[in-house]
Amino acid sequence: MGILRPDAAHEKAPLLLPPLGKKQTPLPTARDDAHATEEDSPQHLASDAKTFASAIISFLGSGVLGFPFAFKQTGIILGLALLVLVGVISTFCMLLVVKCKYKLKSRGVHVAHYGQIGHFAMGTSGQLLVNFALIVSQTGFAVAYLIFIATNAHTYFSVSKEAVVLACLPFLIVLSLLKHIKELAWVALAADTMNFFGLAIVYMTDFSLIDLSSARTSELNWLGTLSSIPFFFGIATYCFSGIGMILPLEKAMENKAHFPRILMLTVALIGSIYASFGISGYLAFGESTEDVVTLNIQGHGGLATTVKLFLCAGLFFAYPMMLFPVFEVLQPAILKNVSTEQNPETKRIVFRSIFVLCTALVAAGVPNFGLFISFLGSTCCSLLGFVLPVVFYLQIVAEENGRSWHQHKLLMSIMTLGCFAVVTGFCTTAVNFF
Repeated sequence: MGILRPDAAHEKAPLLLPPLGKKQTPLPTARDDAHATEEDSPQHLASDAKTFASAIISFLGSGVLGFPFAFKQTGIILGLALLVLVGVISTFCMLLVVKCKYKLKSRGVHVAHYGQIGHFAMGTSGQLLVNFALIVSQTGFAVAYLIFIATNAHTYFSVSKEAVVLACLPFLIVLSLLKHIKELAWVALAADTMNFFGLAIVYMTDFSLIDLSSARTSELNWLGTLSSIPFFFGIATYCFSGIGMILPLEKAMENKAHFPRILMLTVALIGSIYASFGISGYLAFGESTEDVVTLNIQGHGGLATTVKLFLCAGLFFAYPMMLFPVFEVLQPAILKNVSTEQNPETKRIVFRSIFVLCTALVAAGVPNFGLFISFLGSTCCSLLGFVLPVVFYLQIVAEENGRSWHQHKLLMSIMTLGCFAVVTGFCTTAVNFF
């Protein structure tokens, strides 16, 4: 799954003709972005290690806490197979998006965002579809992080959830004002550290309780339950949904040719964490495994409190990473319509502060947001992660290069799988809601 080298193919080729029925409107390139030249300068480019840290936090979030229950529902062997499948397909599709970027670059077109690739593949409707799904999903993840923090911290400090969100707000605004991926690297490192400490404590608790010789082991769901495949697939898709961060991460790398290797290493590590965390949690608690594994360790002294504090801190620092692609899409589009007499930096600060405030209001005012975010995640993540990358690749790369029958069959299978996930995710959530 190699990609074109970042410094390769500077020759210009004609752009693909606009899709039939689509009116192409001028699209700002990366060089037209107010921050593009600044972000591409050497002092703002991130090393491989910093990119790796940022990539990890793009995937590792609160979803990992649901994997023990997912393995309970689906079965260990079937769940493990599904996890590997989703991880491989997600990585493949993310690299398809990068290939689209460099195919456009070889024609003299510079793109910085996922939505811009959608524009050249499907016209304005493609860009709007990507941007809408990206904004909804990434903002939803950020709100979900705030809800998790508020739900867990308010019991420890004996204050209301609204008070917890209000206390977090000023610090989240400051973190969200950071401009570049490189500046967010230390935030990502802090989030990674907190998450790993929290997960490590859960691991320790799990391994202290696992007893494979007990009679309870024979009652475990080893092979799998076919009816639970959509449920597990939805969780795995949610947890591997980092496609919105792919182009910003790759763009901010100093050695862009190393990006595919960094991405595959990240997915392999994250997938190993998901598998080991989910299986060990299920082996430890068996059929009594709760939908969020922290609920199972509430009776183990101060461990539950320690785990929640670490995970809350980790998600706190992960919050600005989730909003970074949202700001890249919304900020230029909204601020260009604001009075030019105002200082650009002032406009940027006001816009981001108001946006963070809105996420806080949603987190504080919607107590049953879990079902809503599940709906957004299963639909938007499958659309962004499986369906659209294949469509864009077929339009931008494969249309010109040609494709074998086997490649076409593979791409269509992935797209069909993504469409199936969108439909089943929508139907499952609708049934649970009503």
